[in-house]
Amino acid sequence: MKKVLLVMAAFVSIAGADELVNLKIDGMMCPACVKNVKGSLNEVKGVKDSSVYLKDGRAEVKAENGTKPEAMCDAVKKAGYGCAVTK
Repeated sequence: MKKVLLVMAAFVSIAGADELVNLKIDGMMCPACVKNVKGSLNEVKGVKDSSVYLKDGRAEVKAENGTKPEAMCDAVKKAGYGCAVTK
């Protein structure tokens, strides 16, 4: 019984794994821009959290595994900023 529960727990943790996506953001000039980018990212289905860095012109996005980075960039571009997925 313990082996079955252990295997099930491992499967759930793998299936529920999150991924970290790094984005280069262009066009942010002030803290309001950061708020706009963060809000746009957090509205994307599958995004759990985001951190946006004005000085570095980048964002780190925590998302459910399988969430498309292109969808994140599309949301940022729709808000009026440039976006590219980085490694």
